[in-house]
Amino acid sequence: MKSFSRRKMYVLIGISVFLISASSVFLVISKVPNFGILGSTSSDCVPYNVFVSKGEKNFSVDIAWSTRAECIGFVQYGRDRDNLDQVVVDIVNIRKSKSHKVTIEQLLTTEVYYFLVNSQEQAYGNNGVPLEFVMENL
Repeated sequence: MKSFSRRKMYVLIGISVFLISASSVFLVISKVPNFGILGSTSSDCVPYNVFVSKGEKNFSVDIAWSTRAECIGFVQYGRDRDNLDQVVVDIVNIRKSKSHKVTIEQLLTTEVYYFLVNSQEQAYGNNGVPLEFVMENL
């Protein structure tokens, strides 16, 4: 049973590394304005209805959003607005999707966390500034 859990963990890590790498490549090689490498116009992948709520597990938060087109998305987050050094990938909707949800775990309840929603090649916040939340205020 241990090897199955370990194998599952390695698969999830591999998928996360692949998605992060692919997103970085898309950011670098995109040259056509307002058109995504994966076929959707960037305006169709703008996140809307972004919700932050307490997660099912203790010390976790769910961030959910929608897009008009099927897009790939992930969230960058951290405790420093200028250094979003953590990434969480929507492992339920690894492929392109219109509904997205990520869960961030092991958070401190009184700390301020900042995040950007990444959709296709673009990071979204509040006019370029990361959004924020505090777990105890949710």
